[in-house]
Amino acid sequence: MTDLMHWEEDPNLYLFTSLTAGSSHIVTATSRIETILKANGLPFKWVDTATDETAKKLYIRRGKGKKLPLLVKEGFVIAVHSPNFMDFHE
Repeated sequence: MTDLMHWEEDPNLYLFTSLTAGSSHIVTATSRIETILKANGLPFKWVDTATDETAKKLYIRRGKGKKLPLLVKEGFVIAVHSPNFMDFHE
Protein backbone atom coordinates (compact mmCIF):
# COMPACT_ATOMS: atom_id res chain seq x y z
CA MET A 1 0.00 0.00 0.00
CA THR A 2 3.06 2.28 0.19
CA ASP A 3 2.72 2.88 -3.55
CA LEU A 4 -0.48 4.84 -2.79
CA MET A 5 1.02 6.98 -0.02
CA HIS A 6 1.77 9.91 -2.31
CA TRP A 7 -1.97 10.15 -3.14
CA GLU A 8 -2.85 10.24 0.57
CA GLU A 9 -0.31 12.96 1.29
CA ASP A 10 -1.33 15.14 -1.67
CA PRO A 11 -3.98 17.79 -0.82
CA ASN A 12 -4.94 18.42 -4.47
CA LEU A 13 -8.30 17.49 -5.95
CA TYR A 14 -8.00 15.01 -8.82
CA LEU A 15 -10.41 14.17 -11.60
CA PHE A 16 -9.81 10.50 -12.40
CA THR A 17 -10.93 9.54 -15.88
CA SER A 18 -9.86 7.40 -18.81
CA LEU A 19 -9.23 9.13 -22.08
CA THR A 20 -8.70 5.85 -23.90
CA ALA A 21 -11.71 3.91 -22.63
CA GLY A 22 -13.58 4.40 -25.89
CA SER A 23 -16.82 5.20 -24.09
CA SER A 24 -18.59 8.42 -25.00
CA HIS A 25 -20.24 8.29 -21.56
CA ILE A 26 -16.87 8.83 -19.85
CA VAL A 27 -15.92 11.73 -22.10
CA THR A 28 -19.30 13.45 -21.63
CA ALA A 29 -19.33 12.90 -17.87
CA THR A 30 -15.73 14.09 -17.52
CA SER A 31 -16.53 17.24 -19.46
CA ARG A 32 -19.57 17.88 -17.27
CA ILE A 33 -17.59 17.50 -14.05
CA GLU A 34 -14.82 19.74 -15.41
CA THR A 35 -17.40 22.43 -16.22
CA ILE A 36 -18.90 22.24 -12.71
CA LEU A 37 -15.49 22.43 -11.01
CA LYS A 38 -14.34 25.38 -13.13
CA ALA A 39 -17.64 27.24 -12.69
CA ASN A 40 -17.24 26.96 -8.93
CA GLY A 41 -13.57 27.96 -8.95
CA LEU A 42 -12.34 24.60 -7.66
CA PRO A 43 -8.79 23.85 -8.81
CA PHE A 44 -8.20 20.26 -9.88
CA LYS A 45 -5.78 18.09 -11.82
CA TRP A 46 -6.62 15.52 -14.47
CA VAL A 47 -5.43 11.94 -14.10
CA ASP A 48 -5.77 9.38 -16.87
CA THR A 49 -6.05 5.98 -15.17
CA ALA A 50 -5.14 4.28 -18.43
CA THR A 51 -1.63 5.74 -18.38
CA ASP A 52 -0.95 6.29 -14.65
CA GLU A 53 -0.37 2.95 -12.94
CA THR A 54 -0.59 4.22 -9.36
CA ALA A 55 -3.83 6.04 -10.17
CA LYS A 56 -5.18 2.82 -11.66
CA LYS A 57 -4.25 0.92 -8.48
CA LEU A 58 -5.97 3.53 -6.33
CA TYR A 59 -9.08 3.42 -8.54
CA ILE A 60 -9.24 -0.38 -8.36
CA ARG A 61 -8.68 -0.52 -4.57
CA ARG A 62 -10.78 2.42 -3.46
CA GLY A 63 -13.24 2.93 -6.30
CA LYS A 64 -15.24 -0.08 -5.08
CA GLY A 65 -16.66 -0.87 -8.51
CA LYS A 66 -17.70 2.69 -9.30
CA LYS A 67 -17.45 3.88 -12.89
CA LEU A 68 -15.17 6.64 -14.08
CA PRO A 69 -14.99 9.60 -13.90
CA LEU A 70 -14.66 10.31 -10.20
CA LEU A 71 -13.08 12.83 -7.87
CA VAL A 72 -10.24 11.86 -5.55
CA LYS A 73 -8.77 13.85 -2.66
CA GLU A 74 -6.09 12.69 -0.24
CA GLY A 75 -6.27 9.16 -1.61
CA PHE A 76 -10.02 8.69 -1.26
CA VAL A 77 -12.91 8.80 -3.69
CA ILE A 78 -15.04 11.76 -2.61
CA ALA A 79 -17.52 11.95 -5.51
CA VAL A 80 -18.69 9.88 -8.43
CA HIS A 81 -20.67 10.91 -11.48
CA SER A 82 -24.31 9.88 -11.56
CA PRO A 83 -27.01 10.55 -14.16
CA ASN A 84 -28.73 12.97 -11.76
CA PHE A 85 -25.65 15.00 -10.85
CA MET A 86 -22.74 14.20 -8.56
CA ASP A 87 -23.07 11.88 -5.59
CA PHE A 88 -20.80 13.20 -2.83
CA HIS A 89 -19.47 10.97 -0.08
CA GLU A 90 -18.27 12.02 3.33
